[in-house]
Amino acid sequence: MSNPAGTFVALLAECNNRTQCVVITGSDVFPDPCPGTYKYLEVQYECVPYIFLCPGTLRGVLEPSFQFEAEQQAGAWCKDPLQAGDKVYFLPWTPYRTDTLLEYASLEDYRSGRQAASYKLPHRVDGTGFVVYDGAAFFNKERTRNIVKFDLRTRIKSGEAIIPAANYHDTSPYRWGGKTDIDLAADENGLWVIYATEQNNGMIVLGLLNPYTLRFEATWETAYDKRSASDAFMACGVLYVVRSTYEDNESQGGRSLIDYAFNTKLSQGEALEIPIPNQHQYITAVDYNPRDNQLYVWNNFYILKYNLEFGPPDPAQGKGGWV
Repeated sequence: MSNPAGTFVALLAECNNRTQCVVITGSDVFPDPCPGTYKYLEVQYECVPYIFLCPGTLRGVLEPSFQFEAEQQAGAWCKDPLQAGDKVYFLPWTPYRTDTLLEYASLEDYRSGRQAASYKLPHRVDGTGFVVYDGAAFFNKERTRNIVKFDLRTRIKSGEAIIPAANYHDTSPYRWGGKTDIDLAADENGLWVIYATEQNNGMIVLGLLNPYTLRFEATWETAYDKRSASDAFMACGVLYVVRSTYEDNESQGGRSLIDYAFNTKLSQGEALEIPIPNQHQYITAVDYNPRDNQLYVWNNFYILKYNLEFGPPDPAQGKGGWV
């Protein structure tokens, strides 16, 4: 790396758009730290993760700010909260055949059918619980309780981890089916796994997952039966469960609700009643983005984006009116 221009180009190629980077240098870049040996210096930097401010406690879901018809009934879509720009990612889902992630430079490009990239995943995907986080796609490997991390820059699998005791492959899916036993979510606190275990009687379990080591930093057990929910998402460390439209009686007209919240800061669950405008009646994915504080929803051949209303208090505060 004696050529400064060459060094800069090499660093760009290795480290650009990455939050972690390791490069090996010679004594021409740094003084030899180990004179008289056959050792080399390893230089490592790590970007400080972007800190998202919590907007407060969820108070309402507004009418969709974006709606567009998709080609498939089931799927999921999202934006990477840790990457700048307008890129959006789509995972149309078909049982036993889902192994392709689609990238568009913007929603306008999606409307126009201008695809920016297509990624062949290393394994087929169970369910619609994928996310893109810090330049990598995370998904549930088909027929396993494993989470796979796929680097979108290098197009290679960069990690795989077992979710201990997690039910999988239609043992504890969401109410609509679709094998989403293991659902990944992102919020202001990081990357989450929403799943169920037999030890918790099929109730939802939450795990805060380190996106780089794929190890759990903490887990919580809730009292909500995962099979009775149509989906769930995280915001500010709080799990919000979307009630399945299939359970609504005729007098309710099939409306959808957020009917339960679990605050991980307090290890406390509460019943809620926050309506979700829903005219399509077949929600297959709900994802929250902490950068724009919106919900990304796939619902019966439609992709939708919802603005949310938040209010005080911050869910991280002590007991007393967090919902």
